[in-house]
Amino acid sequence: MSQEKLPETFVSSGIEKLAIIVALLLTLAVTVLSMTVFRSPDFRADLDFLMALQEFREYSHNAFTGFILFVTEFGGGKFTLLMLVLIYFGFSTRLGTFLVQVTGYSEMLNGLLKLTVCALRPWVRDELIIPPGDAKAAATGYSFPSGHSANATAVFGGIAVKTWGRSRILLAAAFVMLLLILFSRNYLGVHTPQDVLVGLISTLALILVMNRVFRWLDRGSSKTRKAWILFLVSVAVSIISAAYFELKSYPEVADAAGKLVVDPSKMVLNSYKGIGYYLGVSAALVFLQYFRGYDTGNVPALRRLGVTIAGMLLLLFLYTVVTPFLSQILPHRYARLLGGFSVMFITFGVFPVLAASRNASGNSEDSAVPAPEA
Repeated sequence: MSQEKLPETFVSSGIEKLAIIVALLLTLAVTVLSMTVFRSPDFRADLDFLMALQEFREYSHNAFTGFILFVTEFGGGKFTLLMLVLIYFGFSTRLGTFLVQVTGYSEMLNGLLKLTVCALRPWVRDELIIPPGDAKAAATGYSFPSGHSANATAVFGGIAVKTWGRSRILLAAAFVMLLLILFSRNYLGVHTPQDVLVGLISTLALILVMNRVFRWLDRGSSKTRKAWILFLVSVAVSIISAAYFELKSYPEVADAAGKLVVDPSKMVLNSYKGIGYYLGVSAALVFLQYFRGYDTGNVPALRRLGVTIAGMLLLLFLYTVVTPFLSQILPHRYARLLGGFSVMFITFGVFPVLAASRNASGNSEDSAVPAPEA
């Protein structure tokens, strides 16, 4: 059996509960402010901060911009998923499973907040803000909260929580990467400080909640039933969210040429991908209760490398091919939903079973939820 065990909790239960409450209240408070005070034309503190960073970029002749553009990519959707594959198949299946679940939930939450607040990008609010390089091209849709910040927190914040006390070097590296990615969104002028803050704290709250959920899953028996409960909850939440996205009214802001600055219909379509991710990770958790999955603890290093490379190639194929293909035969909403679902369910549900170690002694403690009871 694999001997890898991650800490049950990184702080006392009372502090963990308090941190969840504080993070949720901060998320709510800043979200409300972003829909009211921060939306006022007279509020410019956030834009002034971005302008100061822009002036520094110009003063330094963009000496650091190339590095920041490189760092910020680690918070992008594709790179986030590739990092999850690397961790799940290359280093720790248990840690990887936790991060996969948090990322799937985070995608859903981020879409919900974006379509609730409908905040415009900084350069729309002030045309003097000019993001460097191709940063603007990759920053589409609504601004609040920052998706890159949420992704970075899900991965690097999740690593920090689940490896707390085990390695100071790993902990420091996770914090440094997280802070660099968060700062990069402001430095490049594509997100305001409140966008980044809520991307961070909303996902941090989710990490702490999921930390408690995983302890609940690991405790006692009926683990398959518990996984089914989480999946059925995800179905209910997804249906309610989809109805909310469709029925909600959205502002239509046009530029001088009469073109919509943000097309609400496209943002609604994008939200279905987040729903697909959420359902996909929940379904994968159930699927792995019925089949023995991949376990890094039972796999030699060379085989781990091969499985990781194969997983990355599979992910890239699913990420780039499935949704466009489905869009040819299904309405775009369902294509986005099924495309997102396929990426997460196949990569982290079906593929781990296919790649499972064949060792005769291959019982696994490294999966996030042990195999179902007989």
